[in-house]
Amino acid sequence: MIEITRLVKSFGSLNVLKGMEMRVEKGEIFSILGKSGSGKSVTLKCIVGLVVPDAGDIVVDSVRVDADDRKSLAAVRKKIGYLFQGGALYDSMTILDNLIFNLSRHRKMQRSEAADRSRHYLSLVGLKESLNKLPSELSGGMKKRAALARALVIEPEILLCDEPTTGLDPITSREISELIGSLHQQFHVTAIVVTHDILCAGILSDRAGVLDDGMLKYTGSIKELAAIQDEEVAGYFKSPLQ
Repeated sequence: MIEITRLVKSFGSLNVLKGMEMRVEKGEIFSILGKSGSGKSVTLKCIVGLVVPDAGDIVVDSVRVDADDRKSLAAVRKKIGYLFQGGALYDSMTILDNLIFNLSRHRKMQRSEAADRSRHYLSLVGLKESLNKLPSELSGGMKKRAALARALVIEPEILLCDEPTTGLDPITSREISELIGSLHQQFHVTAIVVTHDILCAGILSDRAGVLDDGMLKYTGSIKELAAIQDEEVAGYFKSPLQ
Protein backbone atom coordinates (compact mmCIF):
# COMPACT_ATOMS: atom_id res chain seq x y z
CA MET A 1 0.00 0.00 0.00
CA ILE A 2 2.90 2.36 0.79
CA GLU A 3 6.45 1.95 -0.44
CA ILE A 4 9.31 4.35 0.30
CA THR A 5 12.64 3.95 -1.52
CA ARG A 6 15.93 5.75 -0.79
CA LEU A 7 14.19 8.75 0.84
CA VAL A 8 16.51 11.68 1.58
CA LYS A 9 15.62 14.92 3.33
CA SER A 10 17.83 17.63 4.81
CA PHE A 11 17.06 20.98 6.39
CA GLY A 12 20.11 23.13 5.79
CA SER A 13 23.08 21.26 7.27
CA LEU A 14 20.82 18.89 9.23
CA ASN A 15 20.53 15.56 7.43
CA VAL A 16 17.31 13.98 8.72
CA LEU A 17 16.54 11.12 6.33
CA LYS A 18 19.51 9.44 4.66
CA GLY A 19 18.11 6.92 2.22
CA MET A 20 15.24 5.57 4.30
CA GLU A 21 13.29 2.61 2.95
CA MET A 22 9.94 1.28 4.17
CA ARG A 23 7.14 -0.95 2.91
CA VAL A 24 3.69 -1.07 4.49
CA GLU A 25 1.26 -3.79 3.42
CA LYS A 26 -2.43 -3.17 2.84
CA GLY A 27 -4.47 -3.42 6.04
CA GLU A 28 -1.58 -3.52 8.50
CA ILE A 29 -0.54 -1.11 11.25
CA PHE A 30 3.13 -0.22 10.98
CA SER A 31 4.72 1.79 13.79
CA ILE A 32 7.82 3.94 13.41
CA LEU A 33 9.76 4.21 16.66
CA GLY A 34 12.45 6.82 17.13
CA LYS A 35 13.82 9.57 19.30
CA SER A 36 12.60 13.16 19.00
CA GLY A 37 14.14 14.74 15.93
CA SER A 38 14.86 11.42 14.22
CA GLY A 39 12.61 12.21 11.25
CA LYS A 40 9.43 10.32 12.14
CA SER A 41 7.05 13.24 11.53
CA VAL A 42 9.05 14.33 8.48
CA THR A 43 8.42 10.90 6.97
CA LEU A 44 4.65 11.28 7.36
CA LYS A 45 4.73 14.78 5.90
CA CYS A 46 6.68 13.51 2.90
CA ILE A 47 4.02 10.85 2.29
CA VAL A 48 1.29 13.51 1.93
CA GLY A 49 3.47 16.06 0.14
CA LEU A 50 3.64 18.59 2.99
CA VAL A 51 7.43 18.23 2.87
CA VAL A 52 9.22 17.72 -0.44
CA PRO A 53 12.04 15.12 -0.29
CA ASP A 54 15.46 15.92 -1.68
CA ALA A 55 15.63 12.46 -3.28
CA GLY A 56 13.87 9.11 -3.31
CA ASP A 57 10.45 7.78 -4.24
CA ILE A 58 7.17 7.38 -2.37
CA VAL A 59 4.40 5.31 -3.90
CA VAL A 60 0.94 5.17 -2.32
CA ASP A 61 -1.44 2.56 -3.73
CA SER A 62 0.47 2.53 -7.05
CA VAL A 63 0.51 6.36 -7.33
CA ARG A 64 3.84 8.17 -7.01
CA VAL A 65 3.73 11.12 -4.61
CA ASP A 66 4.93 14.16 -6.54
CA ALA A 67 4.49 17.61 -5.03
CA ASP A 68 4.87 19.16 -8.50
CA ASP A 69 2.00 17.09 -9.92
CA ARG A 70 -1.05 18.56 -8.20
CA LYS A 71 -3.47 16.07 -9.76
CA SER A 72 -1.62 12.96 -8.54
CA LEU A 73 -0.96 14.57 -5.16
CA ALA A 74 -4.67 15.32 -4.74
CA ALA A 75 -5.48 11.70 -5.64
CA VAL A 76 -3.09 10.46 -2.93
CA ARG A 77 -4.41 12.86 -0.30
CA LYS A 78 -8.00 11.74 -0.87
CA LYS A 79 -6.99 8.29 0.35
CA ILE A 80 -5.37 9.54 3.57
CA GLY A 81 -6.63 10.61 6.98
CA TYR A 82 -4.02 12.47 9.06
CA LEU A 83 -3.99 12.60 12.86
CA PHE A 84 -1.69 15.50 13.67
CA GLN A 85 0.45 15.47 16.80
CA GLY A 86 -1.25 18.51 18.31
CA GLY A 87 -4.69 17.67 16.93
CA ALA A 88 -4.69 20.74 14.64
CA LEU A 89 -8.36 21.43 15.32
CA TYR A 90 -9.69 24.82 14.24
CA ASP A 91 -10.02 26.82 17.48
CA SER A 92 -12.93 28.97 16.28
CA MET A 93 -15.08 25.99 15.21
CA THR A 94 -17.02 23.54 17.32
CA ILE A 95 -15.93 19.91 17.24
CA LEU A 96 -18.87 19.10 14.96
CA ASP A 97 -18.01 21.93 12.57
CA ASN A 98 -14.37 20.78 12.43
CA LEU A 99 -15.56 17.48 10.97
CA ILE A 100 -18.18 19.05 8.70
CA PHE A 101 -15.54 21.38 7.27
CA ASN A 102 -13.26 18.42 6.50
CA LEU A 103 -16.06 16.64 4.64
CA SER A 104 -17.19 19.71 2.73
CA ARG A 105 -13.60 20.41 1.67
CA HIS A 106 -12.46 16.91 0.74
CA ARG A 107 -15.67 15.07 -0.10
CA LYS A 108 -17.81 17.98 -1.37
CA MET A 109 -20.75 16.87 0.78
CA GLN A 110 -23.81 18.97 1.55
CA ARG A 111 -23.90 20.27 5.12
CA SER A 112 -26.87 18.15 6.25
CA GLU A 113 -25.25 14.92 5.02
CA ALA A 114 -21.86 15.94 6.40
CA ALA A 115 -23.41 16.76 9.78
CA ASP A 116 -25.05 13.33 10.02
CA ARG A 117 -21.82 11.52 9.22
CA SER A 118 -19.85 13.75 11.59
CA ARG A 119 -22.20 13.02 14.49
CA HIS A 120 -21.80 9.30 13.79
CA TYR A 121 -18.00 9.44 13.92
CA LEU A 122 -17.94 11.61 17.02
CA SER A 123 -20.21 9.07 18.65
CA LEU A 124 -17.77 6.29 17.70
CA VAL A 125 -14.95 8.04 19.59
CA GLY A 126 -17.10 8.77 22.64
CA LEU A 127 -17.80 12.47 22.02
CA LYS A 128 -21.53 12.31 21.38
CA GLU A 129 -22.16 14.80 24.19
CA SER A 130 -19.43 17.24 23.10
CA LEU A 131 -20.54 18.10 19.56
CA ASN A 132 -20.96 21.81 20.18
CA LYS A 133 -17.89 22.37 22.35
CA LEU A 134 -14.87 24.33 21.18
CA PRO A 135 -11.43 22.67 21.26
CA SER A 136 -10.47 24.90 24.20
CA GLU A 137 -13.24 23.28 26.24
CA LEU A 138 -11.87 19.77 25.78
CA SER A 139 -9.28 17.81 27.76
CA GLY A 140 -6.14 16.52 26.04
CA GLY A 141 -7.63 13.06 25.58
CA MET A 142 -10.88 14.46 24.19
CA LYS A 143 -8.95 16.57 21.68
CA LYS A 144 -7.14 13.44 20.48
CA ARG A 145 -10.49 11.68 20.09
CA ALA A 146 -11.93 14.62 18.15
CA ALA A 147 -8.88 14.78 15.89
CA LEU A 148 -9.11 11.03 15.28
CA ALA A 149 -12.78 11.37 14.35
CA ARG A 150 -11.89 14.17 11.93
CA ALA A 151 -9.19 12.02 10.31
CA LEU A 152 -11.60 9.09 9.89
CA VAL A 153 -14.73 10.96 8.89
CA ILE A 154 -13.59 11.14 5.25
CA GLU A 155 -13.42 7.31 5.39
CA PRO A 156 -9.81 7.07 4.18
CA GLU A 157 -7.97 3.97 3.02
CA ILE A 158 -4.85 5.05 4.94
CA LEU A 159 -4.49 6.59 8.40
CA LEU A 160 -1.32 8.44 9.41
CA CYS A 161 -0.97 9.03 13.17
CA ASP A 162 1.71 11.44 14.37
CA GLU A 163 2.45 10.79 18.07
CA PRO A 164 -1.18 9.96 18.97
CA THR A 165 -0.44 9.64 22.71
CA THR A 166 2.06 12.43 23.28
CA GLY A 167 1.25 14.66 26.26
CA LEU A 168 -1.28 12.23 27.70
CA ASP A 169 -1.22 10.40 31.03
CA PRO A 170 -0.60 6.61 30.89
CA ILE A 171 -4.27 5.68 31.37
CA THR A 172 -5.48 8.02 28.63
CA SER A 173 -2.61 6.91 26.38
CA ARG A 174 -3.79 3.32 26.66
CA GLU A 175 -7.41 4.36 26.00
CA ILE A 176 -6.45 6.28 22.84
CA SER A 177 -4.24 3.43 21.60
CA GLU A 178 -7.01 0.88 22.15
CA LEU A 179 -9.52 3.20 20.45
CA ILE A 180 -7.31 3.49 17.35
CA GLY A 181 -6.91 -0.29 17.36
CA SER A 182 -10.64 -0.96 17.59
CA LEU A 183 -11.42 1.55 14.82
CA HIS A 184 -8.72 -0.02 12.66
CA GLN A 185 -10.38 -3.42 13.06
CA GLN A 186 -13.74 -1.89 12.19
CA PHE A 187 -12.65 0.01 9.07
CA HIS A 188 -9.65 -2.07 7.92
CA VAL A 189 -7.52 0.95 7.07
CA THR A 190 -3.79 0.74 6.47
CA ALA A 191 -2.06 2.74 9.20
CA ILE A 192 1.33 4.21 10.02
CA VAL A 193 1.79 5.24 13.65
CA VAL A 194 4.74 7.46 14.54
CA THR A 195 5.53 7.20 18.24
CA HIS A 196 8.16 6.92 20.95
CA ASP A 197 5.55 5.34 23.25
CA ILE A 198 6.28 1.61 23.37
CA LEU A 199 2.92 0.92 25.07
CA CYS A 200 1.10 2.50 22.13
CA ALA A 201 3.26 0.62 19.62
CA GLY A 202 2.73 -2.65 21.48
CA ILE A 203 -1.05 -2.30 21.48
CA LEU A 204 -1.32 -1.30 17.83
CA SER A 205 1.52 -2.70 15.75
CA ASP A 206 1.47 -5.59 13.33
CA ARG A 207 5.06 -4.59 12.56
CA ALA A 208 7.37 -1.78 13.60
CA GLY A 209 10.74 -0.33 12.76
CA VAL A 210 13.27 1.89 14.53
CA LEU A 211 14.25 5.12 12.77
CA ASP A 212 17.84 5.89 13.68
CA ASP A 213 20.48 8.00 11.93
CA GLY A 214 18.18 8.65 9.00
CA MET A 215 17.45 5.01 8.25
CA LEU A 216 14.71 2.56 9.27
CA LYS A 217 16.36 -0.32 11.10
CA TYR A 218 15.34 -3.64 12.62
CA THR A 219 11.80 -4.00 11.25
CA GLY A 220 9.65 -6.77 12.69
CA SER A 221 7.00 -7.46 15.30
CA ILE A 222 7.29 -5.73 18.67
CA LYS A 223 8.22 -9.09 20.19
CA GLU A 224 11.00 -9.51 17.63
CA LEU A 225 12.30 -5.99 18.25
CA ALA A 226 12.33 -6.57 22.01
CA ALA A 227 14.67 -9.52 21.50
CA ILE A 228 17.27 -7.54 19.50
CA GLN A 229 20.59 -7.02 21.27
CA ASP A 230 21.14 -3.40 20.36
CA GLU A 231 21.43 -0.58 22.88
CA GLU A 232 19.40 1.87 20.79
CA VAL A 233 16.53 -0.58 20.31
CA ALA A 234 16.66 -1.99 23.84
CA GLY A 235 16.14 1.49 25.28
CA TYR A 236 12.51 1.47 24.13
CA PHE A 237 11.75 -1.65 26.13
CA LYS A 238 13.27 -0.64 29.45
CA SER A 239 10.96 0.32 32.28
CA PRO A 240 11.48 3.91 33.53
CA LEU A 241 12.04 2.36 36.98
CA GLN A 242 14.86 0.12 35.81
